[in-house]
Amino acid sequence: MTLAGCDGGGDEGETDGAGGSGSGGSEDSQSGSDSDSGNDSAASGADSDGGGGGEIPANGYCDPVSSWDTSMVEFEEDVLVIVNEVRAVGASCGGQAFAGTGPLTMNPALRCAARVHSKDMADRAFFDHTNPDGEDPFVRMERAGYSYFTAGENIAAGQPSPSEVMQGWMDSPGHCSNIMNPDFAEIGVGTFEAVDGPYRYLWTQTFGAS
Repeated sequence: MTLAGCDGGGDEGETDGAGGSGSGGSEDSQSGSDSDSGNDSAASGADSDGGGGGEIPANGYCDPVSSWDTSMVEFEEDVLVIVNEVRAVGASCGGQAFAGTGPLTMNPALRCAARVHSKDMADRAFFDHTNPDGEDPFVRMERAGYSYFTAGENIAAGQPSPSEVMQGWMDSPGHCSNIMNPDFAEIGVGTFEAVDGPYRYLWTQTFGAS
């Protein structure tokens, strides 16, 4: 099992995550995960939909992920439930204590960005926050229509269930810190089941506040 990204965790797979109020990256050699974060006060002129239904915006970037397997939608919603459970009680992320904080709302544009990345990692057989075209998480969020002040991303591969991927992320300090970050108000979760390749399931969490 491997973890990789801005923040994430994995079971027979990898996780990766990015997020925070600054920019840059760090590597966690114990978990195999790396993190990246971004803060942009003038990211995109497009406004995001803050709704909680998890709908996907009607635009050309999001259209390919607007129809999604029902079981994967359920996985995404289950991840959100667990995220808000741990945020409510607080957590220690690699020795850094996070007090309980408010719940995150599933944002349609962030969900689009998360789904696009999970599907892309499966389709093009890579595992990274930056895709082969050079697009990082923050470019994907903007293309999905999300205007952010601060944002982040966790990715993972191989975990067969929401509880296992969340356990992996919570066991990795960087990924855990993204999940517990009180500056984040919204989340997108994208889970994709691959037909072939090294990992059956690909997971992405995108976090933001606008």
